[in-house]
Amino acid sequence: MTNPNFSSLEDYPDIDARQAYELRWAVGGLVGAALVNGLLLARYLISYFNISPMVVLLVILLASSVFQFLMIAGLLLLIPTVLVCLYGMLTVRSSAAKNFRSLPSGDGNEVERIYRLHHPFKEDVASLATKCRKESDRWTLIYFLGLIALMCLLLIIPSFALMMLIVMGYALLSVYVFRLRAQSVVPINSLLFDQCDPLACASAILCFSRRGKRLNLKMHLLFAQCMLCLDDPQLAMDALVLMRRNRSNSSMELNYQTLMAEANYQLGDQSALERNLEAVRSTRVNIGAAGNLMLQETIAAIQNKLYLMNEHFDQCEAYYKQVLPQLKLRLQLVNAHYYLGMIAFVRKDFFDAKDHFRFVAENANTTSYRPKAEKYLAMIERLEPKEEEEE
Repeated sequence: MTNPNFSSLEDYPDIDARQAYELRWAVGGLVGAALVNGLLLARYLISYFNISPMVVLLVILLASSVFQFLMIAGLLLLIPTVLVCLYGMLTVRSSAAKNFRSLPSGDGNEVERIYRLHHPFKEDVASLATKCRKESDRWTLIYFLGLIALMCLLLIIPSFALMMLIVMGYALLSVYVFRLRAQSVVPINSLLFDQCDPLACASAILCFSRRGKRLNLKMHLLFAQCMLCLDDPQLAMDALVLMRRNRSNSSMELNYQTLMAEANYQLGDQSALERNLEAVRSTRVNIGAAGNLMLQETIAAIQNKLYLMNEHFDQCEAYYKQVLPQLKLRLQLVNAHYYLGMIAFVRKDFFDAKDHFRFVAENANTTSYRPKAEKYLAMIERLEPKEEEEE
C-alpha cells in the first residue's frame, strides 16, 4: 500500500518543467532584448560606415547565421548598451532643458504668441489643419495597433524563421504607413512651396499643433522656413530650438543646418554661417548616393550664402543659373529669381533685373520677396530715365 504523502520519482521532472515554464517569459524577454540590441548595433554600424543597403541584403541572404551572430553580440553588449543609453538620455535631457528655459513655456505657446505679434494669423486654414491632423492621427494609431499585434504574435510563435519573416513584413508595412502619414500633411506643405503663402502655412501649422490649451509645435522645419520667408529669422531659430534633433537622420540634420544658415545670413552673422558650413561637412550621410548628392547640394547652398555676404556675385550668379533649370517648386523659383535680380541690379543691368523682379512680384504672394521686388522695380523705373538722359 502506497503512502499518500509520498510522490513518485516520475513527478520530479514535472517540477523542473514548471520552473522552466515560469522562467520562459524572462528568457524570452532577454532573447528579444538581445535581438533588438543586435539589430540596433547593426543599424549603427551600417550608418557609421555608410554601407549600401544592397550589401546588407546580400549578407542576410548568403549568411544564414547572421541573426545568430547579431543575437550573441546583442546579448554580450546588452548591459553596456543600456548604461550608455541611460547616460545619453540624461545628457540630452539636461541640455534640452537649458534650451527650453530660454522660452517661458518650454513649448509652442510662446512661439504662437510671438508669431501673432509679428504677423497676421489666418483663421480660414483651421479646417484644413484639423483635417490633416485627423488623417495623421489615424495612421499613427494604425502603426501602434500593428506594433501591439506584432508583440502578441512574437510571444506565441515558436519558429524563429517565421518570427523574422513577420518582423521584416511589419518593417516594410511600417515604412508604407509612415509614407501615408507624411502625405497627410502635404496640403499644409503646398501652402508654402506651391502657393508661396507662408502666412497661411504657418497659421495651419499652429492650428495643427494645438490640442486644447497646449500647443506642442509640430513641423518645426516647415514653420522655420515660413518665418524665413517672412524675414523673421529670430522666430525661425526659436522654432528650431524646440525641435528634437535626431543626428542619425542625415536628411533632417542637413535641412536643419540649411535653415539655420539662412537665418544666420539674414541676421548677418558670418561666423555662425561658417559654423553651419563646417557642421554640414562633418555630417555623415546614411542614405547612399542620394544622401551624398543632398550633402553636396547643401554645402553648395550654404557656400553660396557666404559668397552673397562677401559680395562675390560672379560665383553667386553661376550658382543660381546652374540650379535654376532644376527647380520645380514655385517658392524655389521665386528665391532664385530674386537673387538673380539683385545681382543684376547691383551691376546696373536693369533690363535683366526687371525681368527677374517681375517674376518675383507676380509669383511671391505673401512672402517678403514680393514687397522687396516691387521696391526694386520702382527704383528701376526712376533710374531708367536718368540712364537714358546720360546716354
